[in-house]
Amino acid sequence: MKTRLKFLDRFLTLWIFLAMFIGVFSGYLFPSIAAFWDSLKASPESTTNIPIATGLILMMYPPAGQGEVRRIGQSIP
Repeated sequence: MKTRLKFLDRFLTLWIFLAMFIGVFSGYLFPSIAAFWDSLKASPESTTNIPIATGLILMMYPPAGQGEVRRIGQSIP
């Protein structure tokens, strides 16, 4: 018996494109948003935005943490 994906999972691509559209549209309507995001960089010459980098790390940590560390040595000849 096949199980259906949850509502959010089924339309994940739609949610991603919707979030991108909202981001681009809000930047068009409110140009000062870009200055706000630029103010959150580590330094003026930096290209890394700290909140976005933190969010990406927090988002990637759960899938990366599911691996079995003990088996890493077994897979390397």
